[in-house]
This record gives sequence, structure tokens and C-alpha cells, in this order.
Amino acid sequence: METPSAALFDPYMMTVLIIMVSAGILAGLANFFLAEGASNRELAKYVVLGVVAALTVPLFLNMTSSNLLEFGRTRPLAVFVFAGFCLLYVLLSRRVFEAVANRLLARAGRTAVERASVSLASVEDFFRAGFTASDVEILRAVAQGGSIYDNLSERMANPPAKDFVNERLARLRQSGLVELSTDEQNLVHLCLSPRGAQLLAEVSAGGHA
Repeated sequence: METPSAALFDPYMMTVLIIMVSAGILAGLANFFLAEGASNRELAKYVVLGVVAALTVPLFLNMTSSNLLEFGRTRPLAVFVFAGFCLLYVLLSRRVFEAVANRLLARAGRTAVERASVSLASVEDFFRAGFTASDVEILRAVAQGGSIYDNLSERMANPPAKDFVNERLARLRQSGLVELSTDEQNLVHLCLSPRGAQLLAEVSAGGHA
């Protein structure tokens, strides 16, 4: 009689394990290359998360009462189907998790806008709250779309440092003038809130900055 440990480490099960790990690594690399703005330091994170997601495939198959793993013992083609499923599972799981996270971030951003925009009812309130002409330029750079830093470099002879811009963007978000927006590819971008766009128009019309 075959013991449980022998059944776990038989050649077929080892093949399944190798397929899951390999699929996780490949899909993790694919997710890394598909992610916009991902740095090389994040490569290991994508690979590890890919392997972790791939190792949950048997659990998912068991929950759905699938016999795909059992078929692989007698049908070699099922092994390739399993490998393809692991790749697709890891690729789609990242998209699903990112979509959920982005929606939650966007919802939180809209809530912050509703709470904070009341205190900035006019241009005078804007400057009275400690905002400056640099913040107005940052709002204009956000309104242009694309890279905020590139837009600032085009508009200003001496653009502020990125750390300063990030700090001011955080303050503008807290004040409800800048918010997160999700595009069709579930990518998050900064954009002006309705109140931010109105305030920028009022500043520009009044010649304040």
C-alpha cells in the first residue's frame, strides 16, 4: 500500500509542483513587464507573488470540483492544460486584485473630496489655507495629463524637486482638489476633482498666479 508521503512525492506530483512554480515565475515576470512604472527592485515581489498565486491553483480546482489534476495522470494533454491554467490564473488574479484595490482607492478619494472641498469655497480660502503659486502650477500640471514632473519642467524654468511635488500632491488630495481616477485598463491616474478644476479656472481668470 502506498503511504501518503510516497503519494505526495511521486513523479507526477513533483511534475505538478514544478509546473506551478515555473508558471508562477513566468506569470510573475509577465505581470512585471505589463506593469507601468514598476522598478527593477519590484521584480522579486512580482515573481514571489506569482509563485504564491500559482500554488493556490489546486485549492481553486478542489473548490470548483475540477478533476483536471486527476486527468493528468492518464491524459498527458491535461498536464499542458493545467500549465496553461496556472499561467492564466496568476495573470488574471493580479488584474482582479488591482481592480478591487483601485476601486477602493478611488472611492476613498471621492469621500475625501466630499469632506475637504467644503473648506475651500473660494480662491481666497485656497491661499488662506497655505497654498501658494507653486500649488497652482502643480494643479495645472495635473490638468495637462501625463507625467506631472514633465509638465512642470515645461512650464517652469526651475521646477521643484519630486519630493516637494509629492508632498504638495498629498496635501492637494487631502483638500479634495486632486483625486484618483481609474481608466479602462484599471490603471490609476491623478486628475483634478470637479472642485479642483473649478478653483483652477477661478485662479486663472482672476490672474492670481
